[in-house]
Amino acid sequence: MATLKPFKFSLNVITNYLFDLFYKYNFGNLCIWLGYHLQYLVVDTKDVECILATNPLVNKSDIYKLLHPWLGEGLITSSGAKWQKHRKMITPSFNFNILNSIQDVMKTNSEKFIGKLKEISRSDNIFDFQEVVNNLTLDVICETAMCVSINALDNPHSDFVLAVKFMCYNSYKRLIHPIKRYELLYRLYPEYWEYRKQLQIYKDFIYGIIDKRIEAKKSSQNTNPSNEQENEFRRRKLFFLDSLLEATVDGRPLTRKEIYDEVATLMFAGHDTTTSSITFAIYLLSRHVDIQQKVLEEQNRIMAGNLKGNATLQDLNEMKYLDCVIKESMRIYPPVLFFGRHVEKEYNLNGKIIPAHTSLLIFVIAMNYNEAIYPDPYRFDPQRFDADQRTTTQNPFEYVPFGGGQRNCIGQKFAMLEVKTVISKIVRNFQILAPEDGLESKDGYISTLYGPQRARAPKPDKYVPTLLHAITLRAENGLYLRLRERE
Repeated sequence: MATLKPFKFSLNVITNYLFDLFYKYNFGNLCIWLGYHLQYLVVDTKDVECILATNPLVNKSDIYKLLHPWLGEGLITSSGAKWQKHRKMITPSFNFNILNSIQDVMKTNSEKFIGKLKEISRSDNIFDFQEVVNNLTLDVICETAMCVSINALDNPHSDFVLAVKFMCYNSYKRLIHPIKRYELLYRLYPEYWEYRKQLQIYKDFIYGIIDKRIEAKKSSQNTNPSNEQENEFRRRKLFFLDSLLEATVDGRPLTRKEIYDEVATLMFAGHDTTTSSITFAIYLLSRHVDIQQKVLEEQNRIMAGNLKGNATLQDLNEMKYLDCVIKESMRIYPPVLFFGRHVEKEYNLNGKIIPAHTSLLIFVIAMNYNEAIYPDPYRFDPQRFDADQRTTTQNPFEYVPFGGGQRNCIGQKFAMLEVKTVISKIVRNFQILAPEDGLESKDGYISTLYGPQRARAPKPDKYVPTLLHAITLRAENGLYLRLRERE
């Protein structure tokens, strides 16, 4: 075990320094101080299993309090009895029938997305793929959560879209800053007032939708509603928001704020992590043309040559190789880098006594590069997730992109459905190319290296993404590529 104190407010510097220590101590757990808070970084699989399942901790670490003004106390940030009651209440909103209905929304938006990509990618144009995907996933989550079309693909600079992007990026930057993490101290910085302005834009929009839906629900009790617009609003499917309006907790309906907290939470979790998953999977396919070809061959076989058609749920379920590609991509570039748990009282972690008031951070990205679990971890190898080729049984807590145990991601099936739908559609419509010829991987290895492995890294090309290691993984400098339409 090692102890360190952060010396720079750079996420990349800290991540690489931690990886140096993980390699030095053979991927054992680490203890660090972040400001005045003791953080215990966990990478040992048995300890991860203990925290998530064997002797579960369900209270989130203090680091999530930074999100409270924005997301309130939804499923990501709440703890204790409130979290348990809301989790039980919300779980039915993600059943199979709902997912089947949501797929229609995903199909419609992905078709529009393909049209937008055709427009942007003409003449081998190099463009920031991450930005376009972010707008797509925002459109999808707004329509599935609130049945509102914000049309971010065509209006990426609307006030609400810009407010969403600001809030996400602002949270990333404040995450490891020992002063800006605390709102009382953050007020000393000039940028605080821009934060308050964007937060208010975000809240006003979502509260406005909630209020309209409440009024539409009331008007639906009338036989002949007089307001045609409300009548139309009433007839549309509102999967998640509808369920919240009908739900009860302790025998009472949810308050307006409780509804906001859960909608805002789903908005964040449902678009930011999905953007990361789609973006980095497509990036890897642009640099590994042999694997892209295998994905295309599977698509051709399942779609019976009709590459421009719409994949059904059954088709998507048969895309086993694409499943492996997505899983391997999320191993290399995990959308969520850590999961935090708070130790209320002294905790026995497989014989290690953890003091009360310690934060446990399950450091997912370090787990994913442990050679004892993933031999040759810097090679992009989807076959490692092919169950038919595995010689040993994998401990389910070795790979936790969606968490595990009681607090696993409630929307993981929703996320995987969207990720597979979009990637399948892209591969069937476009040849995915690196921004310049010759940048493709020649040996199957990736360009992102950690710890002592950085010493053997070749000189990066100017398009290699600068990773922003925060709540979710993003390319801080954008993620550039080309698309060439298939005949």
